[in-house]
Amino acid sequence: MADHNFPVNDALPLLAGSRDYIKNPHPQYQPRIDKGTSRPPRIVEAMRLAAQSNNPSRHPLWRTADRFHAITHRLLGTDRAMNEHRARAINAICVCIADRVNIVEGKVYMTLAQISDACGLTTWSNGVPSYSRACRAINEHLEAIGAIHCDRIWDETTGSWIPNLIWVTELFFTLIGFEYGKYLAAQQQQLAWRNKKLLKDGETAITVTEARRRAKERHIKTAFEIRARKHAWKVQMKRAKKLVSMDEQQARQKILGDLVKLYDKGELVAMGHSELKRQIDERYHAMRKLATSPYQAPDTA
Repeated sequence: MADHNFPVNDALPLLAGSRDYIKNPHPQYQPRIDKGTSRPPRIVEAMRLAAQSNNPSRHPLWRTADRFHAITHRLLGTDRAMNEHRARAINAICVCIADRVNIVEGKVYMTLAQISDACGLTTWSNGVPSYSRACRAINEHLEAIGAIHCDRIWDETTGSWIPNLIWVTELFFTLIGFEYGKYLAAQQQQLAWRNKKLLKDGETAITVTEARRRAKERHIKTAFEIRARKHAWKVQMKRAKKLVSMDEQQARQKILGDLVKLYDKGELVAMGHSELKRQIDERYHAMRKLATSPYQAPDTA
């Protein structure tokens, strides 16, 4: 990807002495550079709008849209005050999201921690990173008004939370000043290209809904593999040993129950019996391998 420089709108004044309590008062998204590849034109256009032509944090929507708690979905009060530091964080994050969203799926291919790092919002204390600035900007503002949606999924098999799936909504494009019709047109074009490749490989064409389901499935699978392979902490080792101590049929039934909790009914129907069985097999063998492997210290890299 070309090394585009996307400065965040800097029209917001700094409070006197603010540099004393805010680290990096001017966060800016630093795009990842992929040599030999280029970003889709619509993505580059969306990034430029978010960074240069628009000011997402000062859009009129912040004064009119209902806000809901990210976890409980309870309707929040009308206090929408946003200081300049939070506003700058939101602006930087919007540029990041515009860059890392998949046009077909609407899924943001970055974790909250990666977004925080890429935007210069991560702080450190005694070698421990804190992502609170990015977390508050996303959960208390962007997600609260419905510009993005985060799926929070608990994986019973590993006893851990899967990194949030972040999806953009139509409201996100309104915030960054990008015409939603252009996004939909680009989405259909990209989907047609993807289906052309699928058909060439002898597979069936898919819809946007199916593309989103597959993206979620890959996200969950990757998170499981990382935990089973790299993060064999005591709690996961204990769960693995407990699982393999069961009769195999009982263990597989337990994994099936865990998988059912990760997907909604429509996603399970679309997945089908053979795919569900494949995931059960993968999880069962991965947990068996984890339970019988010598304990290793957690990989913190």
